[in-house]
Amino acid sequence: ADPVGKVVQQAWLDTAVAQCGYCQGGQIMSATALLKTHPNPSDEQIEEAMVGNICRCGTYNRIKTAIRQAST
Repeated sequence: ADPVGKVVQQAWLDTAVAQCGYCQGGQIMSATALLKTHPNPSDEQIEEAMVGNICRCGTYNRIKTAIRQAST
């Protein structure tokens, strides 16, 4: 198991990101890849890395919050 992925998954749970769960696999993989290359990303880097993932429930603010939490 990937240590960065585990931190991201925990941040997702702590922040209650998921609603329907449909997009969460892709969101978590993208967030993990981002944090592996940019351990402390800016808001712009987060938005750029996550732009390809669409969340039908609109939890984008919680996704950003979880990524910020996982980056600290």
